[in-house]
Amino acid sequence: MKQHVFRLGTIMIGFLLLTACMYPQEERQQLADIGNHVARVQAQSEQYLQQHKTLPYKYSTDDRKFTSHYLVDFQLLPEIPMTAYEKGGDFLYVYVGAEGKQPLVRLFDLRVNDEVEKVQLAVNNYKSKNKSFPIRSKESNGFFDVDLEKLHMSDIKIPSPYFSEANLPILMDKNGRIFLDYRGDVTRLIQTAKQKPSTQEDLRLFMAKNSLFVPAFSPVLKVGKQGEILFSS
Repeated sequence: MKQHVFRLGTIMIGFLLLTACMYPQEERQQLADIGNHVARVQAQSEQYLQQHKTLPYKYSTDDRKFTSHYLVDFQLLPEIPMTAYEKGGDFLYVYVGAEGKQPLVRLFDLRVNDEVEKVQLAVNNYKSKNKSFPIRSKESNGFFDVDLEKLHMSDIKIPSPYFSEANLPILMDKNGRIFLDYRGDVTRLIQTAKQKPSTQEDLRLFMAKNSLFVPAFSPVLKVGKQGEILFSS
């Protein structure tokens, strides 16, 4: 437990340095406290797990919003942090690795969710009117770059939760579902990680373990044979 809290503190410091310029001034106080909030929810969850042999979670079936499968059920915990959606905050608290022995509390950024849903609505409307999708170019393994100009959304920016200066490219699958491209982010995380991921590992889990955030709306990512980052079905 003490070792885990130490690791969480290290991640928190890195997180705060990376995200200091991401959000307006009025939101930075929440960010300053968020590492402590995650640590407290982690401790409460571990205590609940020890007492009840199960996690205090609510299950969601939406796989596109990766790792929001297991939402923290704050009705079963003694405290709700101010940054949580349930208190009017910008984050869903979720469990990563809920099926294993060491589940981690992580954050799903609802501001990312809001921007993605705006694009998704625009794509749906475009498809309804034009009988086709607004595709700019093919990316890889069934994903496409979205032509935001056709949607009149060329100015939309979705900031990466991992690196303050980066925006996430927007992708679409063959069915018109919107995803986000974290390949640049995970490449940078791998470069600085002490323990490198294997070619079999789902890099979305790797990203969640090495930060406070889950990579919402990310396709499955794997390391290729040449070390490249690939979308995987």
